[in-house]
Amino acid sequence: MTEDYTATRIVALVVTASEGTVAGPDLAAEETRLTELGLTSLSYLRLIDAIENEFGVYIDLEEADGKLGTVRELADYVSAQGGGHGG
Repeated sequence: MTEDYTATRIVALVVTASEGTVAGPDLAAEETRLTELGLTSLSYLRLIDAIENEFGVYIDLEEADGKLGTVRELADYVSAQGGGHGG
């Protein structure tokens, strides 16, 4: 699995978790903080849950505090954890 695939899937998961509030085109700049795009804390929790289910990884929210706020950071984390397609 490539990092591009991972980032693409995470973009789709962000859109779903935010119930469309954050749109795919807004996420084109993978370094933009998700909160700056309007992702709420509840949507972030939904996103983390979806990423864990999709890629088979565990994300410790206390450890990740402030470090996983962009699509790129999330994709890099999933790749570093050896996350595979869990779908």
